[in-house]
Amino acid sequence: MKVRTPDICRNTAMLQVLITIDTECSLGGAWENSDLEPIDPERAILGRIGSEYYGTPRIMDILEENGLRGTFFVEVFAGLNGSRAALTEAYSQIAKRSHDIQLHLHPIHYYYHLRKEGVLDLQKLPKDKDMFAAHSPEKQVEMLRAGVALFRDMVGEIPVAFRAGNFGANLSTLEALEKVGIRFDSSFNASYTQTDCKLDSGGAINRSWQHGHVWEIPITNFQTGRWGLRGLKQLNINAVSLWEMKSVLDQAARIGLRTVNFIAHSFSLFKVADIQFLKLRPDRLALRRFHGLCRFLRENADRFRVVGFSDLDLTYLPGEEKETPHMGLVVPFVRKGVQIVNRMSWI
Repeated sequence: MKVRTPDICRNTAMLQVLITIDTECSLGGAWENSDLEPIDPERAILGRIGSEYYGTPRIMDILEENGLRGTFFVEVFAGLNGSRAALTEAYSQIAKRSHDIQLHLHPIHYYYHLRKEGVLDLQKLPKDKDMFAAHSPEKQVEMLRAGVALFRDMVGEIPVAFRAGNFGANLSTLEALEKVGIRFDSSFNASYTQTDCKLDSGGAINRSWQHGHVWEIPITNFQTGRWGLRGLKQLNINAVSLWEMKSVLDQAARIGLRTVNFIAHSFSLFKVADIQFLKLRPDRLALRRFHGLCRFLRENADRFRVVGFSDLDLTYLPGEEKETPHMGLVVPFVRKGVQIVNRMSWI
């Protein structure tokens, strides 16, 4: 089933909504343990459980049931490590179903390939080898060019947007993206700026901003807690409740945001009990949340326009950021309790 590409809406009162899915395979402990192999796409991306699929096929089914189009940031370096044919098939299905498909890279897969080939000097690896920001500007350009070439071969398109693995980008990444012809980045995540994300947004949390000719479209965050207990939470379907997702959408237009950017993963709708993805089970809570979010967006299509990066209205991106969406204390506290229970793999 193909989902119709939405017409570009010129009603600038409508909030642009991105539903982004980081689509990737884990090394499954293979870097540390040579007896292990990287996880194959059937488990990490397709999420096969018995005769059913709870990964990208199920995500696309739910989107399409509601007339929506997702953005799949696909990791291609894993294709260097024996799964290229399977990855190509999985990614081609996303493209055939007319969803937005963009570039995602985890350098550790790139280095794992070189290590297996016996051409990697481990002493020259940066400490944070899976972070783009840990690499020189020149090395970032080199990896991006390699990633774009793989993407073109596997998907048959040229990406216009990028997300760094672990959100591990810096301003040099944006400059490297401009050099390879990519117009959008979506690596900035305000709740990760004290750890992996090294991008300097100039104080912006959710507002889109431009560095050179590259637009940064942040992953949307909201505020929790009160007084000295305040914190930021990313809009991740595995991490927040449906009530919170709806509330952020309702607040976003009122406070002047122009885009809301959700994040999920290819493995968001199923639980993983072990590092090798051998024991999988549907995540009923995440499934209910995602169904509910997509239904809410369909029912409120007059207020929210779900887009891909190729559909973004650039004239509408600049905007104010009067405040950050907030949830207070009670709802996040209750949600945390539910999350603790749901993390128990077989519930």
